[in-house]
Amino acid sequence: MEIEKLFVSLALSAAKYSEGLQDAQREGASWSERMRASIGGGLQTAVKMGATALLGLGVTIGGVAVAGVNQFIGFQNQMNEVFTLLPGITEDAMDDMRGDVLQFSKDFAVLPNEVVPALYQSLSAGVPPDNVFAFLEVAQKAAVGGVTELETAVDGISSVVNAYGAEVLDAATASDVMFTAVRLGKTDFGQLSASLFNVIPTAASLGIQFEEVAAGLATLTAQGTPTSVATTQLRQLFVEASKSGTNLDKTIRELTGQGLTGLIAEGRTVTDVLQEVRDSVGEEEFRNMFGSVEALNAALGTTGPNVEAMTANMDAMNDS
Repeated sequence: MEIEKLFVSLALSAAKYSEGLQDAQREGASWSERMRASIGGGLQTAVKMGATALLGLGVTIGGVAVAGVNQFIGFQNQMNEVFTLLPGITEDAMDDMRGDVLQFSKDFAVLPNEVVPALYQSLSAGVPPDNVFAFLEVAQKAAVGGVTELETAVDGISSVVNAYGAEVLDAATASDVMFTAVRLGKTDFGQLSASLFNVIPTAASLGIQFEEVAAGLATLTAQGTPTSVATTQLRQLFVEASKSGTNLDKTIRELTGQGLTGLIAEGRTVTDVLQEVRDSVGEEEFRNMFGSVEALNAALGTTGPNVEAMTANMDAMNDS
């Protein structure tokens, strides 16, 4: 790698890359075209000189240097895609962002061709440019802990933060809670990232904390329910418990004097409310008040004999 970087550097210097780039920019050529135009002849000269100098070491430099330049061109093309998300960005800011990508790659041992797509995805998800690398750092740590790819971690964390709002739930907290769900349930970061969209918009709109959602997923998946199914079950449970006129809503109002959203605003959890309903009406009536199998399975899986595990998981989420 050091030899590769050396000869890429020599090639760029030999071609007077900076001067050539400025000329090409004035001509309006694309970046990749400018690169190839700027370094063409000089690269061949530099590579030949370097290869000749190291023949005694048995090292073939030419192909390595060319591969390095090709990678560099690919990197620049990827960065150009990122810059399309930042209209009005200055040349200096572009240079800074390129440098930040390379520094991030060095610090976390992640190749630039993995970092740049994750950067693009983060910016697309609304992460502010001045905070995007701090966000990527959180996502990278989550990716390592959750044994997944950086882009996958970015997808899951950004989905949660966007659903709840950064002022309510920051990326670090979302990451910690997700990792705790992975640890306590039978799921992984990839499955969570791919499935959370099923439930978090509904949960967030009702004021249900992400910690309770994650605890429910950990509890249900630990019992063998696939992650994608568990998210659908929880969504249906939240809908039936909160929608005016359902059997479950009517029962909650009869017992407590108000609907689920009002109880949540007072600090109660869905699990607590459902357990009160189950204790009050008996098993048969409890099972009969649900309008869907998904909602019933979520309720059965998080209350009654399973309420202790659910409560312990909620405590773990709050301590994550």
